[in-house]
Amino acid sequence: MGGVHDEQVRILILNENEDNNEKLFRLKTGWTLQIVLSAGLSSRKIRIFTNACLNENDQFQRNNYQELKWIYPSNTKYDDSNRYVSILCCQSGSFHYYFTIDGTTSKDNLNGQGYFQVESYLLWPDGSGEVLEQDCITCQSVLSKSLGPLSEWISRLEVTHHSGYNMIHFTPVQILNCISNSSYSISDHHKLNPLFQGTYEELKLLIDNMAKQWRILSITDLVYNHAANDCELLKQHPEAAYNLINSPHLKPAVLLDSILMQFNCDANEGKLLSKGIPAKIQEHHLQLIRHYLLDEKLIE
Repeated sequence: MGGVHDEQVRILILNENEDNNEKLFRLKTGWTLQIVLSAGLSSRKIRIFTNACLNENDQFQRNNYQELKWIYPSNTKYDDSNRYVSILCCQSGSFHYYFTIDGTTSKDNLNGQGYFQVESYLLWPDGSGEVLEQDCITCQSVLSKSLGPLSEWISRLEVTHHSGYNMIHFTPVQILNCISNSSYSISDHHKLNPLFQGTYEELKLLIDNMAKQWRILSITDLVYNHAANDCELLKQHPEAAYNLINSPHLKPAVLLDSILMQFNCDANEGKLLSKGIPAKIQEHHLQLIRHYLLDEKLIE
């Protein structure tokens, strides 16, 4: 995996009391990160820790930190000011590091910290090992719900192939809310949209064939934070949604929404005819509606 990109070395300099949590040091797989000390820290007893995967087969665990060992390039016995630690970027991901200056190991005593990101990469599935670089991705988004049955997808996506794209972004392929049919109003995050008249296995076969025959890769959204009001996830875990208990700041929005919903019901039932507002609203009614809501509802 280290040979995916040309071997390069990047230097990260540590400074005393430096918090880089809002910065991101970007690297590529196969590169080497060397962490060195600024002049102000070179005489201190610095210990550096990271949750990065130091070996290709390591399993990432966010709260598992390892201390990095110093490398001493100087031939002078009492001079270690140019010491450094080295990390081979063998796995993709965002990793945290921190250091202490008092000889301790605890994050509670850290003197500085930050993040570095080893960029992910995409391989063509033809066994060649060829990488699709991020800067070379040309992606087209399609509305999955508009593609019809899986048996018709290829014919509808051929224009994407002939247009030169190498990636397709599919909007969520799960079951959508039957009322809004919005692409991001998901009723069941684990079941395939029945409009496709197929299975996940058939969808995978179709996508694999596009990658091999057209050299087009596919991505889609896995959005558990987008849920329809009839979503099974919310039925089982209503506390996961915004409500007036965990989000009391939404009370004004809920009140306004309730007023507008009641207005729609009243107008539809003809209760607002005396105000000049019919059930079938047209553009010239907007000023009447505005005055009605502002003068009689929102000021109460």
